[in-house]
Amino acid sequence: MIPALAPVFRGSLERYGAQLVPESDPRPFLAGKSLLDPERLRPILEQFGRKYPGGDKAAIATQWSKWHFSTLLVPILAANLLADLDLPVELERIGVVLDEDGHTAAIRLGPDIVRFAPASAAARFARVTEEHLAPLIGAIRATSGLPEKVLWSNAGNVAENVLRECEASLGADHPGVAQGAALLAARLRPDGSRNPLFEPIRYVGGARRRRVCCLRYLIETLGYCKSCPLAQARKET
Repeated sequence: MIPALAPVFRGSLERYGAQLVPESDPRPFLAGKSLLDPERLRPILEQFGRKYPGGDKAAIATQWSKWHFSTLLVPILAANLLADLDLPVELERIGVVLDEDGHTAAIRLGPDIVRFAPASAAARFARVTEEHLAPLIGAIRATSGLPEKVLWSNAGNVAENVLRECEASLGADHPGVAQGAALLAARLRPDGSRNPLFEPIRYVGGARRRRVCCLRYLIETLGYCKSCPLAQARKET
């Protein structure tokens, strides 16, 4: 864990903080920006896909993305919301530690961690949405054919989970929590363009449902996820 983050990730949160490591971490890593190169990303997805023999290419990519987004977003957003910390997550500034199966195991960060008090949701989450998620999602789509709306939904699913956990401990009126909720509730960005993180999760009769299916059911050994909108729709027909 990065020493500066230790006060945030205590007790049950420690395992999430361990997903962010300093540049002194001894494990081999890839430069984050290398994931934007299809010739570097494709072998990683193929390596990951070996655990799903015969699995659909797009479904394998969705599973890899969910693993990466969980490793990245859970600690990044927790530090952001719990402690108002702005972390250097731009792809050109990070390293990605992969395990032997091609999963993202940890994110290497530099020391430029600052406390901030952003005036808007766009400002609070700009680094992670514009400098990490947007380019990486574009690269995964180009390499695998998986639609960007599915990838943004995968990221939004993780973000919504973190937001709800932080809301439970900080309250809905906490500035960071309120801005996180505003981000996920906005159909449009401040510039008028579509917000790809709009409403990733809906609650239907108290049940948590993704708005966009992640397509993991295309891997026969996995089937539907517990929040799958398709599975619910089929139950109702």
